[in-house]
Formats: sequence, structure tokens, C-alpha cells
Amino acid sequence: MYLLFLYVTLFSLSALALYRLFFHPLCRYPGPILAALTGWYEAYYDIVKRGGLVVEIERLHKLHGPVIRIGPNTLHFNYRQAYHDIYTYGSTLVKDQEFYSSMGAHVPQGSLSFCDPEAAKQRRGLLQPLFSRRAVMSLEYTIQQKIDQLLAMLNDNYNSSSKTVSMAVAYRALSTDIITSYCFAESSNILESPGLSHPILRGVEGILNKLWFQRHFPFSMTFVSIVPQTLVLWLLPEFEVYLDMKAKFKRQIDSFINNPEALSIAEHETVFYHLLEPKGQERPSQASLLDEAVVVVGAGSDTVGNACNIGTFYALKYPSIRQKLKEELEEFWVDKDLPMSYTALEKLPYLTAFIKEVLRFSMGVVHPLPRVVGPSTPKIGGLKLPSGTVVEMSIVFLHMNPDVFPDPYTFNPDRWLVEDTNQMMLDLAPFSKGPRICLGLKYISHPCLAWCELYLIFGNIIRRLDLKLLVTEETIDNFASDCRDYLVPRWEKEYRVFAQQ
Repeated sequence: MYLLFLYVTLFSLSALALYRLFFHPLCRYPGPILAALTGWYEAYYDIVKRGGLVVEIERLHKLHGPVIRIGPNTLHFNYRQAYHDIYTYGSTLVKDQEFYSSMGAHVPQGSLSFCDPEAAKQRRGLLQPLFSRRAVMSLEYTIQQKIDQLLAMLNDNYNSSSKTVSMAVAYRALSTDIITSYCFAESSNILESPGLSHPILRGVEGILNKLWFQRHFPFSMTFVSIVPQTLVLWLLPEFEVYLDMKAKFKRQIDSFINNPEALSIAEHETVFYHLLEPKGQERPSQASLLDEAVVVVGAGSDTVGNACNIGTFYALKYPSIRQKLKEELEEFWVDKDLPMSYTALEKLPYLTAFIKEVLRFSMGVVHPLPRVVGPSTPKIGGLKLPSGTVVEMSIVFLHMNPDVFPDPYTFNPDRWLVEDTNQMMLDLAPFSKGPRICLGLKYISHPCLAWCELYLIFGNIIRRLDLKLLVTEETIDNFASDCRDYLVPRWEKEYRVFAQQ
């Protein structure tokens, strides 16, 4: 019996391999044989090569051309028209259930895991008012308060070459304090924690460290949710911080449910005001509210934090860039002890060009985001593909396209000061495109939360501080060429600074 089972299994696997290699609708597209045979090809580069998938895809495109097969049923593209086709066709392409269910296994009822276009549309409808210009402007005072706190901390605690700080950590602390205030009307106050060591920061870092294991072994999160917590922590002690973070969010959500008046008297609108008091919709479940909190805090802290970290590095690395920024800011912001509004800062041309270049380099999500071709999907990059085909393109290939951005790996804000930037603006997509674009950005030319934070943070940091870059063997040299794919970019090296008095 066992021998028969073995023969049947071997025959089935052989037949499947032959089908995928020679008879599958995608068999005519080039790519590694192993990738055509199994999805574990991607797992190898995600886990064993530690976020090396995008680097491998770059190599494959150089070898095989603009369309490659990187999975049994998956094509990856490397030209701009394909990107816009994939991510702007709306409901004719849907998010790949297998990918997003595993990526969101820790938040199964959060919007990250929503693959049904109608469910995603309803959740966005609840949150959309919070990211309008009016709502963002009401938060400006809170953002400025947090920036003032960051500047004071840098001046007081990190003010010599022997007292330096990682700006990656400092900016994540700042952006997390802002987004938790926006969620709950109660900041996490990470900037007040000694050494910027705080459970929420460690919790978000822990999620990123385990992300690819969760992606390819999603049942691990089911294990975490059903077994006693003491056993989980004995087997996986690093989960303690993450579980503590979720427990804190749960307490805050429970307090709002029990005392909804607390949200209505907050000094600004909050995410949970709209989620708990939905108009024309049923209120999300408690579990969904908790998962949404983790999604919003994670996304809101990482994207802006990464952008600020990268921009500050290049402003310090290239004195000419910093000098242009300082001269422009000094001309329009005469008294640096008085706050400068977001609406005033967004009118500064070089600062705006600088932020656009920062967003091009920071990229947002670098991992390819898969979409599934539907029966009514138009051509993708000029190709009519079978329904059910998974298509994707990493933002790296859009932002680093030399045909649109000459010398793409050079950080150059001046590229945005030319007369016609329409094509570059079309291809600047750090928060994706189309109906699934990040709510914090909405449209790249439309003022929103991300833009507001970036203008205020860079304006204040450059105008009111004199930061010095500490260069050592462990200092990163170029963010664009040293990027690892952990869904969002991560780097082996960092940089440290101190505030000159």
C-alpha cells in the first residue's frame, strides 16, 4: 500500500512538472526552470537569501528581457506601461488571495488582507474622510508638537560625536508617535522613552523580521493564536513585544467602545472616530478594529520614517543639496523660532523637488505586489494573458527606470526642477497607484498626511538644526543600491548623527 502511494505521488508530481514546463499557458515566457516548477523558488530568496528576491529579479530581467516567469503561474514585468496596466485597472484585476492572506496572517481582519474589491472599498470609505486636506490640516499642530519634541531631544541628548543617534530609529519613533496620536488621540510617546527603546518599535521590528517566514508558512500565525500564550512565548520569546503591543491597542479600542464620547472631544479627528461611528455601514468587529490598528500604525510609521531617514542622509552627505535647502528656507522662514505652516512650506520649489526625489528613493513597498488577471482584464503591457494569471512589478523598476529618470541611482533633486515633469510624476508611485493607493497619500499631486509630515519634518530639521553625519565603516553609502526586500526596504547598514551646538 505504501509503495503504491509512493508511485502515485511520484507520478502526480512528474505529471505536474511536465505540465508546468511544457503545457502551461505561461510556458513560453522565459525564466528559471525551478521558478516554473514551484513557488518555493520565491521562498528561497525571501528567507534563505534574506530579502534577496528583487535583486534576483533584476538579474533575471537582464538575462531574459522585460517579461519573466518567476512562479508557476506568475509573470514579472520590467516596463512602465505594464506597471500602470497592472495597478490602475481596478476591479478587473484583484489582489492575489494567497499572497495577501499569508502576508496579513497576523491581521486577518485588517484592510491589508482584503482581496474583495467591494470589502476594500467599504473600509476605504470609512477612512477616506480622515485623509482629506481638511482633516490633515487639523492635525498639523499635533505633528509640529512632535517635531519640536524630536528637535529638543536631539539637541539635549545627542549633541557630540560621542553622543550620536540612529536617524532610522529617531524617525520611526517620530512617525509612530504621530500615527498613534492620529489613531487613538493618545500618542505612544516613544520620543520620551530613554534611548528611544520602546515596545512598539520592537514590535514593528519583530513583525518585519518574521515577515517572510509568515508569508511562506502562514499557519505559524494560526499556531500563535490558538495555543496558550505561555507556550508561544516559551517557543518564540520575540513574540512577547508584539503581543504586548496588540494588547495595548486592544485596551485603547475597548475604552473607546465603552466611552465613545472620548473620541468626540479629542483635539483632532482620529482613525477610530470614523471606524467606531461609521456612516451608512455596520461598525467593524472588535477583532477587525484591532487588526486595522496594527495595519495603520505599521504602515504609517514605516513609510514616512523611511523617507525621512533617506532624505536626511542625502542632505547631510551632499553639502550642495543641504545648502540649497537652507538658503531657500532661510529666505522664506526668517525667524526659525516661529513655526512655519505646511501650506507655506509646500510652495517652496527646491524643498518640493527634494521631497519628490526622496520619495523616488524611499519607494514604499519594494516587493512585487501580485494581481490576478480577470476575464475582462485588458492587455497587460501589450499582452493578452489568460484569466487567473498572476502579474506583478516591483516599484524598483519604475523608480529606477533610466528612460524616465536619467542616472537613476544618483540622488538629484534638480531633476524635478525642469519645465516638464509630467512623465516623471506619472511614474512616481511610492504608495502604489490606482484604487489601492495608500490612503495617506491618495494622489501624488494632492496634499495629504504623508506630504504634510514630510514638509514639516524636513523643513524643521534643516532650518532649525545643524546635524552632523558621523562617518564610520558601518555607515551606509547609498540607500538605492543597498536595499533588501522585506516587503518594505531594509538595509544592512545605517548612519548616525549628532546636533552641533
